[in-house]
Parts: sequence; C-alpha cells; structure tokens
Amino acid sequence: MIRKYADRTDWGRIVEKEFTVIPVKTIGFSGTVTLVELLKVKEPLYKQYEGRQVCIADNGYKWLQLFPEHAHYTVTAMYDEHNRDVQRVVSICKCQGVSDGGIPWYEDLFLHLVILPSGELYVIDQERLEEAVRGGVLTQEDAELAWKTANHVMDEYRTGSFDLLVVADKHMQALVEE
Repeated sequence: MIRKYADRTDWGRIVEKEFTVIPVKTIGFSGTVTLVELLKVKEPLYKQYEGRQVCIADNGYKWLQLFPEHAHYTVTAMYDEHNRDVQRVVSICKCQGVSDGGIPWYEDLFLHLVILPSGELYVIDQERLEEAVRGGVLTQEDAELAWKTANHVMDEYRTGSFDLLVVADKHMQALVEE
C-alpha cells in the first residue's frame, strides 16, 4: 500500500512551495485542511479528459486538500494562479492519519474520482486498483472498501449532498483573504 503525504515531499516536479496545515472543527467539517502552494514547478502537469487537456499543476497553482475525520477519502481542490477551480480529486483511501512531524497522510487505494468545474465526474485508476489486488498489494476487501466508498461519494455528488466541494472553496477563500 502506498502512503501519500499532503506536503507532496516525494513529488520531484515541485521546485519551490509553501505548505500550510490547519486543524478544523466546524459545523459541516471536522478534520484537517492542507494547502500546497506551487510557487515553482519543473514543468506544468496536464491531464486528459475525453480529448480535453486540463492543466492541474503549474507555477502559482494551489492544491487544497481536505482530510475529513473518519472518512475513507480525501478531497483535493486544485486552483490555478488566479484561484479559479481547475479540478477536484476524491482520493479513496484505506485510512488516514498524521505523521510525527504533523503532516497528514493517507493510505491510497488507487481509485480516484475527478470532478471538473463543468460538473463532469470521472472514475479513474480502476485498472491500478485491479492490478494492486492481483499483485497482492491490496486485498479483495480493500478493493470492496474502495468501490463502496467511491459509489457512496458518487451518489452524494449526484444528489447534490457532497458538501466538501463547497467546504473546499470556503477554506480556499479564507486562506486567500488572510
């Protein structure tokens, strides 16, 4: 299983960054909010969605990540250099925690949901999840947890009750105004 850290220290693309961790307990969200400000990257990162290219990392971009307590997912809201929404990624995870150094982390179950500003939702990395089970990196129970969690989040999103997208924007706005 791969443990991913919110500060992206293992991501060689980042040349210079600022990182903030904020514990939050409010009505509507309890957990940790992190912000990685990509001050300088080696090169921009693009993703393809049905033939459309979306830049998700470049100089001046910001990645705000929500770690909701007791959830099997995190939400990363990605913003461009003008603080406009680029995409949201729901990373399905087995568990999450905080390192001795205070850096939030999650154990990745390889399955991700991508939500574009247009509202389009994509399920990605299903093959990686299947490969991880076949290769013994994850168990069949891990895969079942991943799909159960992803389906729950997709149901909430489709019914308009997945509030963490709004929560992310509110936290981003508050951090930008500081």
